[in-house]
This record gives sequence, C-alpha cells and structure tokens, in this order.
Amino acid sequence: MSTVRRPHRVAAVLTALGCTAALLVLTAPGTAAGARATGEIALVQAVPGTRVNVLVDGEKVRAGVRGRTVVGPLRVAAGRHTVEFRGDGAPARAQVTVAAGGNSDVVLHRPASVDEDPVISVYATPDEPIAPGRSRVLLAHTALVPPADVELDGRTVFTNIANGEFATADVPAGEHRASLVLSGEGTTILGPLPLDLGARTATMVYAVGSPDAGSMDVVARTVRLRRDGSVAPTTVDTGSAGLVSGLTVQTFGPRGAGPSASP
Repeated sequence: MSTVRRPHRVAAVLTALGCTAALLVLTAPGTAAGARATGEIALVQAVPGTRVNVLVDGEKVRAGVRGRTVVGPLRVAAGRHTVEFRGDGAPARAQVTVAAGGNSDVVLHRPASVDEDPVISVYATPDEPIAPGRSRVLLAHTALVPPADVELDGRTVFTNIANGEFATADVPAGEHRASLVLSGEGTTILGPLPLDLGARTATMVYAVGSPDAGSMDVVARTVRLRRDGSVAPTTVDTGSAGLVSGLTVQTFGPRGAGPSASP
C-alpha cells in the first residue's frame, strides 16, 4: 500500500524566542481524564534554529520549544481545537479537528521558499489495520527544498513529493535505509538513514531544514498499531541519524493529509 497526499496548511510568521519549559496534559475543565471522548495530538516544532511557545486553545503547553522537538502526544477532548506556535512576530495558528480515538501530528515547518513564512501542516496517523510482520511509514517533506524523491533500500518508492506533502507505505518489519533525493537531479539531500522498523507500528518521519544551511535533519515519532487499527504511543524521538537508528519500533507510510482526510 502506498499513497501521496497533501495536508491542511496555515501560513505563519515565526521568529526565535527563548523561554523555560513546562508540559501539560489537557482535559476538559471539570472532568476527569477519560470521562469523555478524547483523541491525541503531537505538536512538532520542525524549524531548526528557532524557539517558540506552544499553545492549545490559548493555554500554554510548553515554552521555548527548540527546532526538531516533539511535544506530546497530548490527550484532548474530541472536537475542534486551536493550536498556536508563538514567536516574536505574528503567531502561526491552525484549527485542528480531533476525532474520538484519533491521533494526528501538528507540524510547524518551513515552506519550499526561503522568502515565505513558516506554515503548519496536519498529518493524521495512518492507523488502518496492518498485517503481521509489516510496518508502516509516513514520510513528510517539510524541509526548505524543492520537490524530492524518496528512496528505500536504494529503490525509488515515491517521486516528486512537494513541500508539505507526504507519502506512506507498508513494508516488511526490520532494518531499512531511506534517502531523500532532489527530483530530476539525483542529488541526495538527506540520508541514507537507518530505519529499524518494528512489526505493527507506524512511524511518522519529517524531513526538516535546508541543505544550503547544512541543517537537513529528521524528526520522528512512533506509535504501535493495535489489531483493530487504533494506536498506542510508544516513543517520541528527535534528531537525525542518532534519532532514527535509536528507534525501537517504527514504520514507513504514505504522505500525510489534513485532519479530516483519510489515508
């Protein structure tokens, strides 16, 4: 199975900001956790060299979040929520619809042009049931580069993926190597990265940074897929080669989509 999709995106203005860190798990006022339908969101700061404050529905979740960092996942009530990444300029803001039992990543990243403001893309976890011995990977192009191809184990598996788009595929569990190559040029801009993919897991991998600035990297998050297709968080990692090679459970999948899109 393989798919290419475009996520929901919101234009943003972002500048560097340094603050202390604090993490909150959000629940509806006056209710105990789990007392009502909930879903999960992970907030991904994928703009290297910056710090931002992260807010959900006006409530600060963490301050001074560096690039290549995953906040969460956070459990929130099902329904519509406002996610903000605030720096010194205008905030990057997105409306995210969370389904009961759903799981999505909200990613702040650079667009393809260096002259444009950062944007927010939302990627739903590809949580359809998966066969035994298989892994699923979602690889999103969220770097400051033109359209690129994805190579897995030396073979091109996705072509011409534009900034903000993502691809997913089911592959045999085990060790793999992935690369990002400029479309039409054959120039490798990221990788080969070692991927140790566990069975019945989904790994969301976000390519970030700029090859011109020498900041190409990845941010990754892994969840375990249950037999019914629902998900259970396992690990949250950031970084590049050390990040990916250190994952204990992972999967490769098609490119992501907006919060209401289906894989």
